[in-house]
Amino acid sequence: MNMNSNNDNNKNNKDPKKPTEEELLALLKELKDKNKNKKIPLSLGFLLHRNYVIHLALSLLVNLVISSVIIGLAAGIHQPLMRINFFGFALGIILLTLIENFVKILLFKYFLRIMILSIGILSVFVQIIILYVIDLFLTQGFEFVGIEQLFVFAFAFSILRVILSNYIRKWLYKEHLTIFGGKH
Repeated sequence: MNMNSNNDNNKNNKDPKKPTEEELLALLKELKDKNKNKKIPLSLGFLLHRNYVIHLALSLLVNLVISSVIIGLAAGIHQPLMRINFFGFALGIILLTLIENFVKILLFKYFLRIMILSIGILSVFVQIIILYVIDLFLTQGFEFVGIEQLFVFAFAFSILRVILSNYIRKWLYKEHLTIFGGKH
């Protein structure tokens, strides 16, 4: 009797609009099956290539380009985000790429539902933490001017990286980009 009232309470506490984990996994399986003929990997916006070594190389290249653009634009409007030198910058971006890839693999493996429901916001916060830790350990050559500049860099970096990554996937896999269910 007590067990039935417990189940009823769990059903009443659950938001009917939120999908269950089983529903999310079924949706992912359906998307994989739907795209099986197209040979497009379902990567949730993370993997740039099917070969992980190539993915890491592309990620490093994208991270170097995007971070250089953001730092250059900020310097161009006389609002520097970081104090850098070449060695510190290169080492910082290499560490960002390696740590972020490792952490994202773990997040997708163990917290898939949270990653999907957060719509990328969790990834940005993880990136902010990683950048802060890198800033602490690299005492010279990769140093944010302030915490506000770290947040500006991380959000701008994430937005530009999503855009560039989508174009790289489009080029590599000849897939059509559909924005908000519209035409490609």
